[in-house]
Amino acid sequence: MKDLLGKMIIGLRKQVNEMVPEKGPFPVVYEREDVSDMKIGLSHLILKVSDVGVKGFEDKRYLEFAAVNHPSPYSVEGVVGFGSTQDILALLREDELLEKLLEKVQKYAADIDYEERHPRG
Repeated sequence: MKDLLGKMIIGLRKQVNEMVPEKGPFPVVYEREDVSDMKIGLSHLILKVSDVGVKGFEDKRYLEFAAVNHPSPYSVEGVVGFGSTQDILALLREDELLEKLLEKVQKYAADIDYEERHPRG
């Protein structure tokens, strides 16, 4: 899992360098990996950067991490970073990000598993 997440971080860092401007809107950039063979209760992991989309925050970006388990309708995602393009690039260089994402994978798998077992709460 560490190698896969590391690959996602490196791939996203490259995309942010090439496609995310310092200010203004841009198409979401992301890395998506199929993890269904890992038998962890998830089918895909997604690491993405998007613009905030709020007037006055045109220079801010979200770094988000998400998980899905197709064909289940359940997914989970959360913000793992916020700031300028340079702030996001700095986060993508931090060793702690990998550990944070590993913890999120476990939490997200548990959250989706709970939803699948208790679909009405």
